[in-house]
Amino acid sequence: MRTASIIRRLPAGMLLLGLASSAWADDELSFDRPGIPFAASTLPAGGFAWEQGLPSVSFDRSQGTISREYVADTVLRFGLAERVELQLSNDSQVWLRDSGAEPQRGHGAGDAAIGVKVALPSRSDDFAWAVLATASVPTGREPYGSGDHLQTLATTLSWELPQDRALAVYADVSHADAGDSWTLAANYTFVSHQAWQAYVEAGVGHGEESTQGVGAGVAWMLGEHVQLDCSLLRGIGHDASDWQGGVGIAFGFL
Repeated sequence: MRTASIIRRLPAGMLLLGLASSAWADDELSFDRPGIPFAASTLPAGGFAWEQGLPSVSFDRSQGTISREYVADTVLRFGLAERVELQLSNDSQVWLRDSGAEPQRGHGAGDAAIGVKVALPSRSDDFAWAVLATASVPTGREPYGSGDHLQTLATTLSWELPQDRALAVYADVSHADAGDSWTLAANYTFVSHQAWQAYVEAGVGHGEESTQGVGAGVAWMLGEHVQLDCSLLRGIGHDASDWQGGVGIAFGFL
């Protein structure tokens, strides 16, 4: 689960409808979106998931300037072995709208990234944790790409609570040519049914790559194979956009 996911990207297509297996229909498959934390589990060996922003959106108003960004962000996840997962991502299309002194309006390709997630051992059935290491490649031209190399190490710790509720704690540290960043966030799932779930969350941090905000989100299962989600995050720091969020869809199969 993560709105500000680190590796996200590639174009989406209708063939997604042929790829899938429910995140809740099988305990071995959980999607990383939505929300700040990612799932504290990995795909089984040979498993595959496609997670797509439709799009992810950010809005910021500063000194009379309004900036909007829409990103078709994709994550492709592959189960390599027990507890080990490969992730490939790309911001296939980025649309910018800026009303500053030099108004800007256009779209282009964003950056790509590669990551490895490892689910760590746990002695409790109610606790799970995982680490995710990612590295981005500035494949997109500025201003659609960052023009910077970014390395991030993140972890999610997750607890199952009574009455089908859950608590997740997320932390990351990032290094880029432009400077270092960190994020610490908590996510509480207060409604969880077979067909849908709802959560609230908050994140604090420092740096341009940090996630600073409070928000909420919901996710629905469309049949047994597709998850649809919607999320919204209100920025609370000077490094954060005023609003972030969007809708997304996820498919997977084992």
